[in-house]
Amino acid sequence: AEVEMSDAADAISSNENLGVSSLSWCTGRFEPATLVVGFSSGRVSIYRYNDGQRSWLEAIRLPGHATGNGVPRGVLDVAWAPNVGRSYHLIATCGKDNQLKVHRVKRGRGGKGDAAEGSGSQLSLVYEGTEVLDQSQAWRCQWNVTGTVLASSGDGGMVKLWKSDFQGRWKCVSEIVGDTTGVAAATAFQNQ
Repeated sequence: AEVEMSDAADAISSNENLGVSSLSWCTGRFEPATLVVGFSSGRVSIYRYNDGQRSWLEAIRLPGHATGNGVPRGVLDVAWAPNVGRSYHLIATCGKDNQLKVHRVKRGRGGKGDAAEGSGSQLSLVYEGTEVLDQSQAWRCQWNVTGTVLASSGDGGMVKLWKSDFQGRWKCVSEIVGDTTGVAAATAFQNQ
């Protein structure tokens, strides 16, 4: 089935006034066209293409990024983990609230209203939970090729690598500090 991207843009932009700040495709081989979108308002939504309606629909709204008292903060990056044999999806988000999060979304059978016309039931998505991994400034997040290690980077010139233990809890397993001497030299040169 051919997916009209202009329809996706219309569906997404009609739901958000401040704009899209990041997006990432689900690369699952047996999934319909699905993407996660981060918004400048702090909202994080999963959109899925519905063949029966020939349109993009918001499938799930994940916990967004906001301050402790609920003031919305923008989403800086989203990353959908490649799925190699898991029965669930992992989606990482980082935002201006200084939080790096991993959301877990399970595949399930579509219920009422989820079935595409004439195709029987399709796989639906069910939100399972969110874990906050870090509360320092993370600007970017990206998964490795198997979706088992998450990398995050921020202002401090450091890349952090995160991995889930056997109980499903995420831990920082490595910190890679970049060489910031070149940045300091360039700054000093500009200030002369």
